[in-house]
Amino acid sequence: MMGGKGYGVTAARARTSTRVAIALALALPAAAPAAANVDGAPIIEAARNQDAEAVRTLIADGADVNARQPDGATALHWAAYRDDLEIADLLIDAGADVTAANELGATPLWLAADNSSARMVERLLDAGADPNVTLPEGETPIMTASRTGSVEAVRLLLAHGADIDAAEASRDQTALMWAVAQGHHDVIAALLEHGADVAARSRIRPRLMHSDSTNASQYDQGIVWNRGGYTPLLFAARHGDTEAGRLLVAGGADINETAPTGASVLTIATHSGQTNFALFALEAGADPNARGAGYTPLHAAILRGDLGLVRALTEAGADPNARLEKGTPLRRAGQDWYIAPQLTSATPFWLAAYYQEPQIMRALVDAGADPSLTTLEMWESVFERAGGVGPPYIAGGFQSPLLAAVRGQHNRGRVFNSSLRDPDADERQALEAASVAIEFGADVNHTDRDGTAPIHTAAQRNYATVVELLAEHGADLALKNGNGQTPLQIAEGAEQRRAARPDITTYPSGNSAQALRDLGVVHETAENVQADGTGQQQ
Repeated sequence: MMGGKGYGVTAARARTSTRVAIALALALPAAAPAAANVDGAPIIEAARNQDAEAVRTLIADGADVNARQPDGATALHWAAYRDDLEIADLLIDAGADVTAANELGATPLWLAADNSSARMVERLLDAGADPNVTLPEGETPIMTASRTGSVEAVRLLLAHGADIDAAEASRDQTALMWAVAQGHHDVIAALLEHGADVAARSRIRPRLMHSDSTNASQYDQGIVWNRGGYTPLLFAARHGDTEAGRLLVAGGADINETAPTGASVLTIATHSGQTNFALFALEAGADPNARGAGYTPLHAAILRGDLGLVRALTEAGADPNARLEKGTPLRRAGQDWYIAPQLTSATPFWLAAYYQEPQIMRALVDAGADPSLTTLEMWESVFERAGGVGPPYIAGGFQSPLLAAVRGQHNRGRVFNSSLRDPDADERQALEAASVAIEFGADVNHTDRDGTAPIHTAAQRNYATVVELLAEHGADLALKNGNGQTPLQIAEGAEQRRAARPDITTYPSGNSAQALRDLGVVHETAENVQADGTGQQQ
């Protein structure tokens, strides 16, 4: 028997094994015509070939209109699939069972809905088809019609008593969610007109994720993170369907509702890169400071590098100094836009510096951001990778925005983009961000809790131009880090590693060690220490 026209993507991209099996099982016999003739059922072959005269003759000769293929499909299944109303009329008038289901639960009504055929849906309903019949996973005809976009079929099903809020068994998703997922606005409007529940939620599905039991490591023991629990409006926000959002809000949806993770409509839209939806949400009264997810829409906009949305959020009252309370769940080999847990306590300006977004840094200062705020203390558990044994211990912190700019990741650490990195471009981006941080008064000699200053990181990363910038603005070129190393020692160590592995092309083409030597830095000697009293270079 034939297959459907494709399931598309549901609100949670749910494709259960049963639904896939239906598609495959229905499609296979279409490629094997002989299968339809087994068990003496030529009427099925005639319906499959859309031969109305043959069907009429066979009925007149007493053919069994309810004969079945080995998979349970009947001639009426084929008529519905072919959207052949003439043959369907002949079969129904001759007593065909409109409720017959094949071995996988597909009925003629399901096939008609999957075809977006309102006239076939109407004929079958008028003949007694059950509007609430389900596939094994709970999919009803109104869900199918909502997914395929036939508003006429949806209205007919509702008029015949279809359950508008029925939820399928796999994800507890409703017809309204499916219509939103596929962007069928006329269907959304019809469902809302008939009272569809705008507050219905998909099933919450706990999942173990590597995340934020500490704020110093991205590979903790993990937490149970609740996936799902989305309303139609949350799905619309994720998909960026502004028109669907307008319809849902007009239909009573709460613009400030949240997912089980605490993420609001505005946060989800922003994090998903759906700028237009985020702007709509702000216009509709969304809270620009919603922080139930542990990060605000402003943090998410900076993550996405969306300057326009950053400005819109701050103009709407977003706090430009709100600290990041936690990162987002991490999939180690994903290409997600995620906020690493070790960025916890970052301010928007700090985050913009870390992501090396100079224009956003300027916009935040214009909006009142304090460019001097560092991160707070970082901590983690002893032996955390071995099971989290022991009490937390201090693992760092107090990093300045300038250090963040030099140390940052313009590609957001996305694994998918790692192979596309240009080391020289990395250096240019760090230089631009560092320049803005200095412009707004950064202390070039500020050290984090581990004793690392921007000059140390610039030396280690072979950012010669950044070394020169820092030196120009008063960086202490003899400053030792927490391990007792000077910038030159760090730079020469990196220089030696590059010389040993010329095949590695992840370093910029400059030479930070040579830049330091050109600035007059030499190695500390006993004679230098005795002459200066501090060991610092003159």
